[in-house]
Amino acid sequence: MSIFIETLKGRKTKTPIWLMRQAGRHLPEYIKIRQEYKDLMEMFLSPEVITEISLQPVKRYGLDACILFSDILMVPHASGCDVSFKEGMGPQVKFKKKFNFESHKLDPVIKGIENIKKISKVPLIGFVGGPWTTLLYCLFDKEERLQMNKELINKNEKRIDNHINELTDIISNYAIQQVNGGIDAFQIFESAAESLENEYLDRWCLEPTQKIIHSIKSKTDIPIIGFPRKTSKEGYKKYSNIDNLDCISLDYDFDLDHINELNPDVAFQGNLNPETLLAENNILQEEVDKILIAFKDRAHIFNLGHGVLPNTSIKKVEELVNTIRAR
Repeated sequence: MSIFIETLKGRKTKTPIWLMRQAGRHLPEYIKIRQEYKDLMEMFLSPEVITEISLQPVKRYGLDACILFSDILMVPHASGCDVSFKEGMGPQVKFKKKFNFESHKLDPVIKGIENIKKISKVPLIGFVGGPWTTLLYCLFDKEERLQMNKELINKNEKRIDNHINELTDIISNYAIQQVNGGIDAFQIFESAAESLENEYLDRWCLEPTQKIIHSIKSKTDIPIIGFPRKTSKEGYKKYSNIDNLDCISLDYDFDLDHINELNPDVAFQGNLNPETLLAENNILQEEVDKILIAFKDRAHIFNLGHGVLPNTSIKKVEELVNTIRAR
């Protein structure tokens, strides 16, 4: 068994490492392929491209896990929304009043998973966006998402309630598709968790996540990672206690002095600030040491507290990986 899967199962091992957004714009081999396509969606729907790009960082850096090259907006795409990725504008979703999930639209993704598993023994991570985060893209434009606040949430409470359960079921179905395709681990990206507090956090984040995990675990004992990005300390405490969650991923703002307040039975993942990889001094070594010391007695997967930034140098990522390997 790989040290990545062993760690997810709660065993203390030599520290495994992979990086969120490890396949992407900081890699010249990715940029070369990207230039051949006008639209990212074409790439997300090509099994061959999915296979090649997913494995690029694994081949270059020798990482302990591979994450599927895809996007959380594949769910809206398969549910009747018009999804586009325009340069300089980010993703855009046109929601058509209701979801109409057609699982066959995601067959290319599953084929990509199957292809990866045929040619690589490195554990493959599948993923989805959490229901709350995914729904935000469907119901709100970019400006609204950036300015999400209590007033806007309260104003749209009924609208959100009308769709969150249905979307949770769709995401659960897609998760099972990925499991059947052969993934080895699964991550739920609740990237917009910081917008939710108290009852809303329970209702639109914790409860839907619990349903997704229960759905997956009813089919398989595949390890599941949850990432409630930028939620409060209390939110992290609640999230870490979701039943059958195997690992919680911490964002870079999480104060590691509070680790003991989280569920001690889950593994941990994180939480280096991606900007540390842009520094030209010894900050990287110092920050890595802090994290490794904090988790020295815990099952821990080294990762970033968010994704690799596009202007990150190959040299810095190599330095990070080599530092972890040497410990």
